[in-house]
Amino acid sequence: MTDNNILRGVRLTLSVSVCLLVSAGAMSRVYGQAASSAAPVLLSDAASTRAIAINSVTWHKEPFPHTSQIAWSADQRTRLMLFAMNLELLAGEDPLKAITADAEDSGGRIYPLKVEYVEKVPANEWMYSVTVRLHDELVDPGDVLVRISLHGASSSRVRVAIGHTGGGPANDSASVPTPAPPTPPAPTPTPTPKTYTASATNADTIRFLEQTTWGPTSAEAARVQSMGLRAFLNEQFAASALNYPTMTLMPADSNLGCPAGSAATCSRDNYSMYLLQRRFFESAMSGPEQLRQRVAFALHQIFVVSGRDITQPSQMSPYLQTLDRNAFGNFRQLLYEMTLNAGMGSYLDMAGNNKSNPNENYAREILQLFSIGVDELNLDGTPKLDAEGKRIPSYDQEDVNAFARVFTGWNFAPAKQTTINGTAYTVTNFHDPMTARETNHDTNQKTVLGGAVLPANQTAATELNAALDNIFNHPNTGPFISKGLIQHLITSNPSPTYVERVATVFNNDCNGLYPESCTGARGNLRAVVRAILLDPEARGDIKNDPNYGRLREPVQFINNILRAFNAKSFDKTTVSDGYLNPQASTLDQDVFRPATVFSYYPPDYEVPGTKLLGPAFGILSTSTALRRANFVNTIVYSGIAKSSDPVTGNAPTGTSLDLAPLEALAGDPAQLVNALDTFLMHGRMSASMRTTVTNAVTSIPTSDASYARKRAQVAVYLVATSSQYQVER
Repeated sequence: MTDNNILRGVRLTLSVSVCLLVSAGAMSRVYGQAASSAAPVLLSDAASTRAIAINSVTWHKEPFPHTSQIAWSADQRTRLMLFAMNLELLAGEDPLKAITADAEDSGGRIYPLKVEYVEKVPANEWMYSVTVRLHDELVDPGDVLVRISLHGASSSRVRVAIGHTGGGPANDSASVPTPAPPTPPAPTPTPTPKTYTASATNADTIRFLEQTTWGPTSAEAARVQSMGLRAFLNEQFAASALNYPTMTLMPADSNLGCPAGSAATCSRDNYSMYLLQRRFFESAMSGPEQLRQRVAFALHQIFVVSGRDITQPSQMSPYLQTLDRNAFGNFRQLLYEMTLNAGMGSYLDMAGNNKSNPNENYAREILQLFSIGVDELNLDGTPKLDAEGKRIPSYDQEDVNAFARVFTGWNFAPAKQTTINGTAYTVTNFHDPMTARETNHDTNQKTVLGGAVLPANQTAATELNAALDNIFNHPNTGPFISKGLIQHLITSNPSPTYVERVATVFNNDCNGLYPESCTGARGNLRAVVRAILLDPEARGDIKNDPNYGRLREPVQFINNILRAFNAKSFDKTTVSDGYLNPQASTLDQDVFRPATVFSYYPPDYEVPGTKLLGPAFGILSTSTALRRANFVNTIVYSGIAKSSDPVTGNAPTGTSLDLAPLEALAGDPAQLVNALDTFLMHGRMSASMRTTVTNAVTSIPTSDASYARKRAQVAVYLVATSSQYQVER
């Protein structure tokens, strides 16, 4: 029987089989619904968590009731039809791209299951049939636990026997049977996108601030919850650019720039990223332009320039200004400004690119990393496949050669002069965009992406703009950039439908769920960011899909904790001055000094033992995991001391936390833990974790004169070092 015949055959039986499902028993408490009212529910037997399901390959040959506990075949062709309710699919949303499924065996291994067919059950449209294909490696494992997920929310897990009945993992804690209701409910209506103009729930407000800022503060949470999420976004879009300072260009030789007798801070301030790193953390902790800085830092990890190679802050600052200025602008303008940025020109060798020997570095990276990626993509970000099921390259070496020739003829703008101790020096101009040297530009005809021809005898500027238009308008650019921004702001593994909704907005800002002041423009990053942050896959009180979320990268991990507890200077007399890069560097994220053009961690890094993307896990090792705990221990129990070097001027003032609000709750351990759950974890702390933290807090007796401080400290330490906190969902 062919796959299509199997599906058609099963559909014919649905009207009959649904009466058996409904008669299975009354609906009791539904496990998982407390976590999210929108969570899907998989239907089970009335007396157990064993699934109500049909083997969609062999059903017609097996005369057992659909609720009986008979093992399914372990044949790799087996399709398993499950039954679900509470599937809140958006209008026009493709369920095969939106819904995911997986199974866990007795060894704890998770197997993804391909969702092949979803439809409402005829005459019972409150119920959906969900047909999945068993994973090829599921060979007679016995009982497995199966779940489905939609928009970051997972269903209860039900038991299914593969090959034979029995064994398998234990049921989830607090799991209960989820039989069909005795009285059929009304069909789940197609959800209308929320406007987000009214006050928000506390939990979703905290999640929203985790995504739009460097971490929620109590004051900001109260304000945003009252004003609504959309109003906060518009406020952030209107905020001024951070504007990293324009600094004096220095000679390449630090011995000339900081001769004998110079201030002790000369080398630190002029030949390292110190001042820019400090400005970054200072603004992250207390600056008003939070969302702009978050988006600019995400763009920094796409359009990489590293201070390991561009060692002067005066050379790096114009690059950071470009990201900051264009964070809510148009991607085409960002692409243009970044291409001619002197720091980028130096980092990827476009500066001085000559027609006699074209350099391929920038040509390759603008395609691979900055715009279209290596594979042809569907609008939903998934790779296109050829007739043999192989990925289709989005460009080849001939394309790289052509773009390398396009980018010839550009070099640094005319040099500048700087004077140090009365001596004038000529220095390379990193402040201004690169300029064209027409005699060095290749004026021959070139063929670029899609077979587009750039005619001969064009100026460097004309040809550059034509080439950038060619890249900007490539169908890959929208899904590639949209998915990258989603991964940096929301989740490392967005569903294809999430990517498609955002890419649709990239292609035309009047499309999507939340058009606002639109003009039909392509590449409107403000509209893209709004679409990312207000999408149903981003919003909601709790996301319990284990495949959802992202590991807090070091700078986010550090800033989240500092903002949550009103970070101050070490002596608590003023605000922290932002000298925190040593802590981030210890966690393998040396700010503005990524190790490679692929950023601080590989964008395609998979979490070991899974097929899940987890880029930030690329710098999480046993060593850095321990250093994360050490950072929390230091900042919670002692603080980061101010500099003790008597020679160094403008010395860092150190950083400490203000735990007074938590100390006020220390007399009631449950209340203290609830406060941390609400503010740091937006209510998703597991029961086992709550018990562990509460017991640790309670173990400190009130007879201890410092019990309030100690209880607050141990509670913060345990929560902040937990995996449940460090993986942001």
